[in-house]
Amino acid sequence: MSKSSLRGRRLFFVFSVLVAPRLLLPAQQEAGDSPSGAIHYELRKAADDSKEIWLFPKDRKEEAVKLCETPGWGNLVVHFSPDDYWIIVQDGGASLGVSLRLFRRQQGVRFQEIKEADIDGQAEKFALRERGLPQNPTLDHRYAAVLAWSADSKRILIRLSGSGGNEKRYIRLSEWTSVYELGSGKFSFDLKEMNRAALEYGRQ
Repeated sequence: MSKSSLRGRRLFFVFSVLVAPRLLLPAQQEAGDSPSGAIHYELRKAADDSKEIWLFPKDRKEEAVKLCETPGWGNLVVHFSPDDYWIIVQDGGASLGVSLRLFRRQQGVRFQEIKEADIDGQAEKFALRERGLPQNPTLDHRYAAVLAWSADSKRILIRLSGSGGNEKRYIRLSEWTSVYELGSGKFSFDLKEMNRAALEYGRQ
């Protein structure tokens, strides 16, 4: 490797550290309830010391079923939709990145992961496309978070941060926000979609 190339790599590393977004990761939630209170979740340690999320009907722990494995290194947040139909598992760490995994309710407390959703990966592509940039993922680590659910449980407001690039170019996302529609997998910047069921009115 030439001296100029080596110098470029060193400068890029230093620059990446300097422009890396400042992260305030949430405190880990190791147990909790769905909005209706009908479903309880808890983080458990498996025999091999890995971490698992388990779900069970409220006060019926003997009926627990495993949702998924997860890093559980201190940043886990389990997001239930207002109607208990969807779950988004937000987990990761400062050096690992924080990702969003989508699960859809099948029956009772059984949920199935929608692996092709890739919410944070698709969010990055959407952000790049909106700026007219190539859509190939270029962030070294992505830090995604769910900010809010729409009242009708069809959409979420997400935040995405991260930095990356190569010797010639860099990219940085700093608290980029967007609306994500769970059913279609589409993104938009239209906040009115978050408020479709937020206002109720009628005669007394």
